[in-house]
Amino acid sequence: MSDGARAAWSKRGCGDLHRREPGKHKHRKCERPLSLQPSKPVLVHPGSKRCVMSGADVEVYLSQVHDGSVSSGFRALYEERLLLDVTLLIEEHHFQAHKALLATQSDYFRVMFTADMRERDQDKIHMKGLTAAGFGHILRFMYYGSLELSMPTVQEILQAAMYVQLTEVVEFCCSFLLAKICLENCAEVMRLLEDFSVGVEGVQEQLDNFLVENFVPLMGRPDFLSYLSLERLQAYLNSDALSRYPEIELYEAVQTWLRHDRRRWRHTDTIVQSIRFCLMTPANIFEKVKTSEFYRYSRQLRQEVDLALSYFHDVNQQPLVETRSNRIRSVRPQTAVFRGMIGHSMVNSKILLLQRPKVWWELEGPQVPLRPDCLAIVNNFAFLLGGEELGPDGEFHASSKVYRYDPRQNSWLRMADMSVPRSEFAVGVIGKFIYAVAGRTRDETFYSTERYDITEDRWEFVDPYPVNKYGHEGTVLSGKLYITGGITSSSTSKQVCVFDPGREAGGGGGGSSGGSDAHRTRAGRGSLLPGTHTSCWENKSKMNYARCFHKMISHNGKLYVFGGVCVILRASFESQGCPSTEVYDPETDEWTILASMPIGRSGHGVAVLDRQIMVLGGLCYNGHYSDSILTFDPDENKWKEDEYPRMPCKLDGLQVCSLHFPEYVLEHVRRCS
Repeated sequence: MSDGARAAWSKRGCGDLHRREPGKHKHRKCERPLSLQPSKPVLVHPGSKRCVMSGADVEVYLSQVHDGSVSSGFRALYEERLLLDVTLLIEEHHFQAHKALLATQSDYFRVMFTADMRERDQDKIHMKGLTAAGFGHILRFMYYGSLELSMPTVQEILQAAMYVQLTEVVEFCCSFLLAKICLENCAEVMRLLEDFSVGVEGVQEQLDNFLVENFVPLMGRPDFLSYLSLERLQAYLNSDALSRYPEIELYEAVQTWLRHDRRRWRHTDTIVQSIRFCLMTPANIFEKVKTSEFYRYSRQLRQEVDLALSYFHDVNQQPLVETRSNRIRSVRPQTAVFRGMIGHSMVNSKILLLQRPKVWWELEGPQVPLRPDCLAIVNNFAFLLGGEELGPDGEFHASSKVYRYDPRQNSWLRMADMSVPRSEFAVGVIGKFIYAVAGRTRDETFYSTERYDITEDRWEFVDPYPVNKYGHEGTVLSGKLYITGGITSSSTSKQVCVFDPGREAGGGGGGSSGGSDAHRTRAGRGSLLPGTHTSCWENKSKMNYARCFHKMISHNGKLYVFGGVCVILRASFESQGCPSTEVYDPETDEWTILASMPIGRSGHGVAVLDRQIMVLGGLCYNGHYSDSILTFDPDENKWKEDEYPRMPCKLDGLQVCSLHFPEYVLEHVRRCS
């Protein structure tokens, strides 16, 4: 130790202690217990944090500025050109740096300077495969933590960052490119990211989203047509996300891609199989597909067109056809509401859609043709059945009408009427049949059951329901139609009855014909189908509560029942609300009571959305119609309110379902006030 240092050490009171001989230390006796001694104030630096270790009289201080001081220290050494111990030679440029800093910033340099590599002990290292301009930005980032990016420089910087494995700079470059991407540079950006095999999470997804959103305009740019390979084009055409443009525009874009290079014509048979011709219109086929040069050139294209024309011709069969060519392009379903009643007035209006982000829209186009009592979904086609309609006398009467809605074209089609008018009945879809069970008119209640053959567009009677009933609810589960509750001749019912079509002899039969047969089947037991010897109906365990005008839905292999009304048919026609919720397990044939709705209601709609069950609108027990939406979580057995915005109007008797719509149809919506 130098004399100056020793003198300084002595002045601090430590020098004498250091020179004392062993055994000469003086120990001062404590005059009071340690706990009673006054504690001295501890001065803690503002930039530090004290951590007391339990079980020992040791205190650890954590610096809050240490990382910054290390970085600033390296920057100061770099700027003053001190302790630089390596020179990197790139394109005749010399970059001096500190090995320690390079190793902490880059895995590439860490391995170079710590593993058994020849560069570990070299002062000068030649680097190839990157540019001096690009590495200059990288070196500055490693010392200063800032990066300047522009379209002229981003390629060289990305190349250098990938070379030295500087992940953060790679992510910055990707974010910059995605923020700057447009129609003019899309091909350049895609080629750049592909050339360097950038594997940053989320980059390819954002790139695909941009391309899908702008697919048709991009296909009009020669640079993009040159870049787009057959494999990529097929991948995009096979995606359901490509739903913003009508199918005929996608076909015309494919034609442009083929015409861009005559050598691509040999891929025509392959690429046309990714076009969904059944989503076009017959006019599109005749005017724009059959007139193109590729129709004469490609045998596969002619076959696809023939299949589409056959699909258009066989209108009744369309809901049962499940092929790639007619599958709608849609990623997620929309909650669709077919309006019912406002008070006692019929609402003959357009379809309401609850779209993300939780906003109500009204779909432009044709109006809902009637106030339906029942809704049936068959492969994304919606059938509206029966209900009430305004008669010539100005009064509401039960209706036998059936309409089919096609979201592909946003169009309605009148189908064959039911054999008898029905209101307050129940329906269910099993196979190619839609079953309509019981119901009533203004004058009578009946228990007849009939089914609609979708392929034949024809109704026929089947085994009738055991009793006269209306106001009941029906849902299909595991190929069987469950009927719950309703009003019989005596009172509101707890009854649960299941229809099993597998018990029909011969699997079906003819229907009743003639007015007398129809009347007998609707008002009395009637005759069964020819060859039917056993009833298709079977009683199951009753619900815990009698109810009518409730709603039932199947979810995860169980039946959920919500709300309704308990009616006692006496002279005064007393009624009482039933806000309870029940679930039925077909495996055990048992009903379990769940949490009741916060506000009981009847005539409401139900739908499943995001693993929750939505209850919409209806008539509340305080006598007011509702526009609110309740959500029920089956896993937690809890109700929530205000998860979704209120409906634009207060509705009763509404029908709700989930349907897939193509984006080009959803563009024709008007936001509801």
